[in-house]
Amino acid sequence: MRKNIDDRPKVVVIDDEADFLTAMERSLKSLYRVTALYGSEWTYEQVAALEPDLVLLDIHMPGQDGIDLCRQLRADARFTDTPIIFLTASSSQEDLRRHIEVRGTRCLNKVIDRRQLLEIMGEELAAVRARRATTSA
Repeated sequence: MRKNIDDRPKVVVIDDEADFLTAMERSLKSLYRVTALYGSEWTYEQVAALEPDLVLLDIHMPGQDGIDLCRQLRADARFTDTPIIFLTASSSQEDLRRHIEVRGTRCLNKVIDRRQLLEIMGEELAAVRARRATTSA
């Protein structure tokens, strides 16, 4: 039985590199409902209204950066469990510390292999489903 396309998890990808956004959208769209948001041309309210199941987020962007958005999402009870995976070109220990401080789920390098990224995303979404099943039982 084929799964309804609308049953696919919603993923929001936010980055200030247009080519990276395009590549991510192409790479993920067969498995996920993907919304790509460019740079700082979005607001917390827009992201929250999308009610994503998972967020892929750059740390450094002009205007509001990924750390600020993660902090805002975590302050909203609807997104306390939502996986927020930082994809960044940075290898700064400060960025790693900041991602942990705002309760980011993972911090990965942007040059990650597609297969590995899909595996990590699947693990994180499965963990959320398991936690929710446990709490609703």
